[in-house]
Amino acid sequence: MKMQKPVTELAVKRRLNRRLAEKGECLRKCASNSPWLSALGAYYIAEINTNNVIQTDVDLEAMARKEGVMKSGEAITAEL
Repeated sequence: MKMQKPVTELAVKRRLNRRLAEKGECLRKCASNSPWLSALGAYYIAEINTNNVIQTDVDLEAMARKEGVMKSGEAITAEL
């Protein structure tokens, strides 16, 4: 089995935000004590200029792979 290269969650969020910024979008994280958590999910995508929510309940790893900012040999690890 091939070894997975560890990538921190912060690095993935930064990569993804750089990619989304090209489309005028950004990744946001909902606070764990927010009343909006159940509606938005832990992560959501919003338009940069209008703050309109585009997508809710974003799976960070799946979105990063879809946008091409995570390679197949990489895996998200806990912050050190």
